[in-house]
This record gives sequence, structure tokens and C-alpha cells, in this order.
Amino acid sequence: MIDFETKIFNRVHKKAAPLCAKNQFVSTQVRKPTGFPAAALVEMDNSTVRNRQSSTPVENFASLMYQLDVYALSKAECKKVFAAVDDEMISMNFDRMSGRYIDNPDNTKVFRYTARYEAMIDPDGNIYRRS
Repeated sequence: MIDFETKIFNRVHKKAAPLCAKNQFVSTQVRKPTGFPAAALVEMDNSTVRNRQSSTPVENFASLMYQLDVYALSKAECKKVFAAVDDEMISMNFDRMSGRYIDNPDNTKVFRYTARYEAMIDPDGNIYRRS
């Protein structure tokens, strides 16, 4: 498995964590944040790109999917954290596949924005946009 999850998360963390409450930018799914704004960037999928495989027993490319969930007490705060993560993900060659506000049944006073990103990565950590 091609695994650069920690490096990707750490790069985004540098940009977005200062915009979140202390210790509220995490790499695990969050149902009820303990402070606001808060965000979670989670690697949801890491799978072999089959049409890029050769006959060698080495994975040549992996397809990555990340999900971002931002929680904030105002739409403006939500947008600010989202924009920081979005800029960094796009600068790393990820494509945003979706992005939208969704209902937050745990607390209707909290805004929740969810986005998904996809890219391909090679064993050296080079990230490529999907074609």
C-alpha cells in the first residue's frame, strides 16, 4: 500500500489548525466536536489503480479519497476553515469532487460543511490529478 496519509494530513494541518479551536483539527471522524471551529480530514479510501499496474508485485499508483468535515458556529467561520483546507488540497493536486453544507442533527445551531477530494499518488509521494 502506498501510504502518505500522515504527510498529507500534516501539510494541511499547518494551514488549517490555527483557524480551529485548540486541538480541533483532527484526522479521525468527529460526531460532536468539543470546541469550534473544528475540522476533520480523514483518508476514506486508498485503493490500487488497476489500469496502472504492471506485472511486477509493486503497487505503481494508488487512488486516494479524503473527506473534510468542518463544524463552526457561523457560516463565515465554516467558510474560512474550508477555504484554507481547500486551497492546500488543490495545491497538492487533489480534485474536489463534492462540497456542500449538510444538516447537523446533533446540533442544529452548528454549521457543517463536507467536501471530498480525490487524487492518485505514486510510491514516491507524487500526487496527480485523476484523468
